[in-house]
Amino acid sequence: MSLLSVNGLTITAGDKVLVSNLSFAIAQGSRMGLIGESGSGKSMTAMAITGLLPRDIAVTGSILLDGQQIVGAGERAMGNLRGAASAVVFQEPLTALDPLMRLGRQIAEPLRRRYRREGLDDRHIKTEVLRLMERVALPQPERLARAYPYEVSGGQRQRVAIAMALACKPKLLIADEPTTALDVTTQAEVLRLLDDLVRDTGMALLFISHDLPVVANVVDQVTVLRQGETVEQGAVAKVLQAPANPYTQQLVEAARRFDRALGGEP
Repeated sequence: MSLLSVNGLTITAGDKVLVSNLSFAIAQGSRMGLIGESGSGKSMTAMAITGLLPRDIAVTGSILLDGQQIVGAGERAMGNLRGAASAVVFQEPLTALDPLMRLGRQIAEPLRRRYRREGLDDRHIKTEVLRLMERVALPQPERLARAYPYEVSGGQRQRVAIAMALACKPKLLIADEPTTALDVTTQAEVLRLLDDLVRDTGMALLFISHDLPVVANVVDQVTVLRQGETVEQGAVAKVLQAPANPYTQQLVEAARRFDRALGGEP
């Protein structure tokens, strides 16, 4: 049984179709990439999976997450699934984090929710906050726990966001363009971190990006979207080496030209 099963997902805003008849599945511990240009429906799909779409956006089809139907689910049901079944790392951590709250406290909030759910004593939350910060390779955790988001780098903010996502031990991690706002060196570090975390914890990963080579570093399967419609699905190695759809071919060729311009390929 799949941890996440999306079947015939269609998302509309008024008369505009944002996602059309999308289907894919993610098994426990597996990695799926969702790729496409801006406006292709990637983030809308992530928001539908987590029940975060605005009320004026209509959703039809089926989204089964950990055996529970998301489409049409109430806020109470979604509240029980968020964190435990799925957690999200967003593109820009500076806007995802509370600018007026110290980083350690922000990591502690989802920990408290998990502890309440599991009936655990929260006396050890501070220790667990520091452990999570170490797990995502944040230097000097005790110092950074007292810092505010604006006092640390973009890469460190993204690591804090990942620590918050991990706090509830989700079965599925959704990474929505998590490296787009970072420089190339920091981007590579965050990708390695995500790869290590997924492998070590056994959680599944849905990695969303407009950059096929970036996705290829961390996933096994890929779904390519264009204007809300699926144009290609398959093993990421096969899609990279022999893309069947002209749109995917353009994405791959553009990436190769960029790589050649940087001297990475003859």
